[in-house]
Amino acid sequence: MPDGLLQYILELLNQIASPVVLGSGLEHYSQASVRCLIAEGILKETEAAEEIPRPARYGYGGDLVVRRTAIGLFGVADGDDFCEPVPLTEDDVRQYAISVPGLVEKLRKENGIVGNGFHVDRGVVAVGQKVVHGFGVVEVYISLPNNHPDLILGRLMRLENMGQKVALLTPAPLAQPTEHRRILAGCGVVVIPLMPVAESDALELDWQMALGVPAMFGAGESEAQGKRRPAARSIGSPEALKAVQKYMEERGWGITQFAGQVGTTDRTFRNFLKRGKMRRSSFETMAEQMGLSVEQLLRGELPQKSRSR
Repeated sequence: MPDGLLQYILELLNQIASPVVLGSGLEHYSQASVRCLIAEGILKETEAAEEIPRPARYGYGGDLVVRRTAIGLFGVADGDDFCEPVPLTEDDVRQYAISVPGLVEKLRKENGIVGNGFHVDRGVVAVGQKVVHGFGVVEVYISLPNNHPDLILGRLMRLENMGQKVALLTPAPLAQPTEHRRILAGCGVVVIPLMPVAESDALELDWQMALGVPAMFGAGESEAQGKRRPAARSIGSPEALKAVQKYMEERGWGITQFAGQVGTTDRTFRNFLKRGKMRRSSFETMAEQMGLSVEQLLRGELPQKSRSR
């Protein structure tokens, strides 16, 4: 199972057309991440499950059929099998549908994609248009699901004939048989996997890198904007790392608890502890949850309550 919740969702979308996940299956992930994706409309609570895996608190056993009775919810064995009915809670049967329109809207917002979006045509979802300096206007699509090479081949052949620059987003990197490589080499379609950028539950792409735009175009853009460099995508400092470690130590928090408190994932926070840097948006959220500004945390400051100890 992927470390990041958004990566897990992308993995499911890569294989299944309309995935549904049990709420209990998301317990591995930060509840802050779950709430965030619910707020963004990517996870949408749907009808309660009618069959569930046996809850871990009842030990080993087969799947249970859910029965609603006048005295509550119960799980029973299916068919001719028998087991003593076990009490269930609403949390046991809560489940979420994964919304592709919600995912497309997140892509549009985080990447500055404009124009008309979300039109589905046999597994190819229109996302909109992206203006990339040094490359031009790119028509952006996402391919879902990608569980058979023939499906992907058919989609590439349709996009090949559009006569436009096309970015085809995929949840995960695609295997590329010879015929796929032939089409990609001779047309304006660039395949961009989302999994690598979804580690911290974000979908912001480096478009110039993904499309192979020469670095000089990035420099030219900075000069045109008064020689201002774009804000770094990852930030941090040795002082910030020490401050975070002291903050955790004072509260007796482990990695998982701290990550949940500041709205990030275990993996993202572990990478921060190793490298001393993280995605700017995640760092900003962490500083805010600690009661600090970004500048204060970069300097290694602690909240007033911590400093007074």
